[in-house]
Amino acid sequence: MSDKNIFIHIPKTGGTTINAAMNNSLWQTEIGFNYRHIDANKLSNSGDIFDPANIEKYSDYSIFMMLRNPIDRMISEYYFIKERKEFTDLIKSKPKDFKSYIKSRQTQNYVVNFLKGRRMYDLHSAKEQDLDDVLEVIQRVPVHIGIFEHFSESLTYFSENTGIKWKKNIDVKRMTFKRPKSDEISDEIKELIIKNNKLDIKLYDFAFKKFNELNPKLVKTNISFTKDKYNHVIPYCVKWCFFEFCMDNKKFIKQNLDFFKSLTFYLINEKGIRDGKTYTKAWNETFLNVIAVQFPDSDFEKSLLTAFNISDEPLDQTNDIAKAVDLFLKKNNSNLFYKPLVFDSTQVKVPSKKGFLSRLFN
Repeated sequence: MSDKNIFIHIPKTGGTTINAAMNNSLWQTEIGFNYRHIDANKLSNSGDIFDPANIEKYSDYSIFMMLRNPIDRMISEYYFIKERKEFTDLIKSKPKDFKSYIKSRQTQNYVVNFLKGRRMYDLHSAKEQDLDDVLEVIQRVPVHIGIFEHFSESLTYFSENTGIKWKKNIDVKRMTFKRPKSDEISDEIKELIIKNNKLDIKLYDFAFKKFNELNPKLVKTNISFTKDKYNHVIPYCVKWCFFEFCMDNKKFIKQNLDFFKSLTFYLINEKGIRDGKTYTKAWNETFLNVIAVQFPDSDFEKSLLTAFNISDEPLDQTNDIAKAVDLFLKKNNSNLFYKPLVFDSTQVKVPSKKGFLSRLFN
């Protein structure tokens, strides 16, 4: 990447995919002058760019970023962070659902706040003057803006203005395991997002109009995008418990966190599993095996095994097992089933061509 290129990675706009592709890296690189994102304290490092006093300074650089439809971006954001305490703890009144998340003053007009260099979920509400600053900088520097919904054409646009050459195959780096699609969200919720994010809407509409003016001149790249949720399983599990995205009973996760950590790093480090689908199968089968050992012939074991057999798709099985744990413990609030699971490497089940059930009961 040229030292004269600056990529601004607004969260939930495909930025990890772009950053990794342009740097030929497995995952996103460290933030810095040429890569603007959020630091360990969830603070944006983009603010100096969008200070009109610095327009002359940044006019010598090729600055580019992606914007996403604010409704879809907020859906993606909520379902990405809702089980991650490192994010939700930043919100003073923790939202109990998507609607309360949208209503929180700290979540509103996040994109404008990010561009002005503020912390994620900052108590400072974005103002019209902030948007005016952003639009002035975009036009005068200028800042090149792609549109997430036109990802391929946006990469062409970025190439023309930065000299970046993209590989023919790009792996989509972040995918939320479980989130509704935009057309599954009610009109009431969509209208609430629009009402509470007027500055972000204005910014997106401005950029979308400019992009459409360019669009007839742009051609789709010949890039193929690999969208495989299993590619994101292991990076996710290194940071969080696998059940975080689908299990509501956080007490069960907390009670067994040592077990889950031991299982995760045993599968990765000792068994050398690098394929997300294989990892998911091993996680599911090992968890069920340990439950069978610790709670033999119990209704708990039987309910989880029944849930496991609903689907043949490993990620669906993970979700079904988690929901079965939630349901069982809600009906059977006994401390017995909160007894911490004990990790034993001899109980780990790495899948083979032979069926799991035959291995478990033979």
